[in-house]
Amino acid sequence: MEWENSALGNLFVPDVLTPEQFYDSRRDDSTIRPVKKLMMAILEDALRCFQNNADAKGGPRKRLFSEAEQWLIGEGGEGPFSFETVCETLGIEPQFLRRGLRDWRSQQLAGVSTRRLARRSPVVRSGRISAPARRDAKRAATANAR
Repeated sequence: MEWENSALGNLFVPDVLTPEQFYDSRRDDSTIRPVKKLMMAILEDALRCFQNNADAKGGPRKRLFSEAEQWLIGEGGEGPFSFETVCETLGIEPQFLRRGLRDWRSQQLAGVSTRRLARRSPVVRSGRISAPARRDAKRAATANAR
């Protein structure tokens, strides 16, 4: 049928959208922002497990590395938290990241580079952690006793 190849036929072909296109950053994404934060945390954790446990010979560290490697480098995977979906939602090209991970791992195995993939962001403490009233009362009592 000739109309299938015409402009009219193209009207009936469904468009394919990636998650990034669906959750366009120009729109108000306040409802999806928590999901994106969760996806970023999952990706960061997988990268950290892959990186920190790459030299593990056995035990729980080896299991963490294997699971992270399977999720990061293994092809396929379905669902909202698959590697491909997470990367596309966050605007990351999954094949580019996989290629970089494979290169990094090859360098690690060859002993060429011991450079880390990423550093954890610094933890900044704001305010006190302990109960200030109890500590201040104890200091005052000690000062009055002198």
